[in-house]
Amino acid sequence: MNPTLVIARKEIRAAFRNRLFLIITVLFLGLSVLSVYVGSVTKRAEMRIYDERVAVLMAEGATAVPAAPEIHTLTILSNLTQYIAIVGAIVGVILGYNALIEEREAGTMRLILTRPVYRDRLLTGKLLGGGAGIAILLGLAFAFNLLLLITFGGIMPTGLEVLRLLILIVIGLVYMMLFFTVSMLLSIRLKDSATVFLVSLVLWMLVSFVIPQMAQTQMANSTVINSISGMTNTIPQETAASRATNFLSPTWHLQQIGAELLEVAPGSAALEGTTLMGDSAGALFILLIPCVIAGAMSYILFLRDETLVLE
Repeated sequence: MNPTLVIARKEIRAAFRNRLFLIITVLFLGLSVLSVYVGSVTKRAEMRIYDERVAVLMAEGATAVPAAPEIHTLTILSNLTQYIAIVGAIVGVILGYNALIEEREAGTMRLILTRPVYRDRLLTGKLLGGGAGIAILLGLAFAFNLLLLITFGGIMPTGLEVLRLLILIVIGLVYMMLFFTVSMLLSIRLKDSATVFLVSLVLWMLVSFVIPQMAQTQMANSTVINSISGMTNTIPQETAASRATNFLSPTWHLQQIGAELLEVAPGSAALEGTTLMGDSAGALFILLIPCVIAGAMSYILFLRDETLVLE
């Protein structure tokens, strides 16, 4: 068998033997159950309140009733984007961190390279194995959420809604691979395992929390007066500076396209297919750029690492 595929299979088995990876996987799926259940209960409660209100109005002889609340199927799964953004990123860090550092510290990396395995094939196998492990996790989340939507929500999603969810899963795969490749790059560049893990987590927190918070401080506040209650509300609005800052955050891009795909953003449920596919392709491209750069740098550094040469 091709050595690259052998290494990839070994990485997949190692991932699903990793206790921390399994715990996070169970957590990820458990949060999906809770999210769909809470979302379904909330939507049913909204409809029950509306029906009760309409019944009261009709009993009072009203000739006009308020419009029914808009309930979009995929909004029940809206928290999935946050789970990928947070839990998924941590999974990518863990798999990327473990890809090379354990074999390097155990001294088995040099032994592997004495066999007919080229460095580029070894690294390709690591990438394929890590990507396959992430794809399996997201595939389970995809099937799980659809099943829960039908079971708890009592809703049969349309083909377009399934496609929207599938596109989000694909973008989530690239997002998680970004953290995987960055963490693996750090494990090649840095020799200490604790430092690799710490720096990976710091980078994750920087792009996921610090940069979006910096962007919020650059937003402009506009005052809106409610015509009914007369109350004054302050609403933050994006500026050129806040958009430029957010552009540096992969998490922000995932959240933005996730809000469109899961029909959370205003008007996103009515978006045409071409517009939706264009926005999705743009987000995918933006996330792919740093992922490819980190992967290319990993190859360059790994192929030139003289510490792996046996004396």
